[in-house]
Amino acid sequence: MQYLNPIAALFITVGLAGAAPAQTADDAPNAAQQAFDKADTDHDGALSLAEWKAMGRRERGFNFIDANHDGKVTPDEIRAAMARFRR
Repeated sequence: MQYLNPIAALFITVGLAGAAPAQTADDAPNAAQQAFDKADTDHDGALSLAEWKAMGRRERGFNFIDANHDGKVTPDEIRAAMARFRR
């Protein structure tokens, strides 16, 4: 079994609206980046709370992932949250 990229796993978990599922684990990193880019409507490389909520997600999840509490969720914070979730 191949490793699934943490960002892909998160977007599969949170069900990013409109994101096409990856066909294989090898496709997952690209699909995850595309999903993140689609959600990042201001193209600043991070998700604001408004962008997060626009995906239909709850503020509680955003706050869990936003480790430095700067009001933005980055791909690195998503990977770190997935690592904490797996423990």
